[in-house]
Amino acid sequence: MTDKTKTESRLRSLLGEPLVHFVLAALAVFVAWNMVSQSRANASRTIRVSHADLERLASLYAAESGALPSKEDMLAMVNDYVRDEALARQARQLGLDQNDTIVTRRLAQKMTFMISDLADDPDPDEKTLRDWYAAHADRFTEPQAITFTHVYFSEDKRGTRADEDAKASLASLNAGADWQHAGDPFMLQRTYGDLPVREIARLFGPDFAKALAAAPASDGWFGPVRSALGLHLVRVSANVPARVIPFEEARDAVLADWKDETRRRENEAAVEKIVGRYKVEIEGADAK
Repeated sequence: MTDKTKTESRLRSLLGEPLVHFVLAALAVFVAWNMVSQSRANASRTIRVSHADLERLASLYAAESGALPSKEDMLAMVNDYVRDEALARQARQLGLDQNDTIVTRRLAQKMTFMISDLADDPDPDEKTLRDWYAAHADRFTEPQAITFTHVYFSEDKRGTRADEDAKASLASLNAGADWQHAGDPFMLQRTYGDLPVREIARLFGPDFAKALAAAPASDGWFGPVRSALGLHLVRVSANVPARVIPFEEARDAVLADWKDETRRRENEAAVEKIVGRYKVEIEGADAK
């Protein structure tokens, strides 16, 4: 047997050893893993600005400025996008996104928006809308609104004479005196048109609003009426009662209200489904 033949025989024998097979397989896995890792590393170091990204940037610019971006504007936006993306990737590599409440909330918010965007647009039938309208009539009611003029008497300025002065002025006003020259300066308006009772209560206090709500429209003056600010003589020129808007008139508002509530419930259900996939463990408390 020649030396060459002996060498080939030993090589075949060596290749038949199980240990050699294991080493070769491990080497192949290592090479493949290294190639994949290198490919991923190269991909992670590539910032790709797609057509969709460019369209999104242009749309944002147009929405904010009301005009289409110029070539220079687009270049500046792309530079900002690349800068932000590079910094964000570096931050993630350093683990800066871990245990960050702001990042967590932002991701949760984006997920919520995505759930909302993916939801089907509900389309109720007529009965569903009418039932919703009947069950939520308060949402489709125009509130009682009052148009009034008032003359103010400051207790800070007049002291105990404020009530007496107001009563004396009341007689003069009902006799035809000019209301614009009566009373004291007032920090707010002296005349209000179609003001809802709840807004009157917010500005002047609930007792004042209650007194005006019960007053009929008239050319005459009454009072003095106490508010949170002082005493007033009041003339109510219009008192429009609350009105439930008919379904036919309110139909668009009913549809929008029903859709908003339906989407809200569906979004909440979708979020609860996602949350339900996770086991929650709180130290010092029973697991949920």
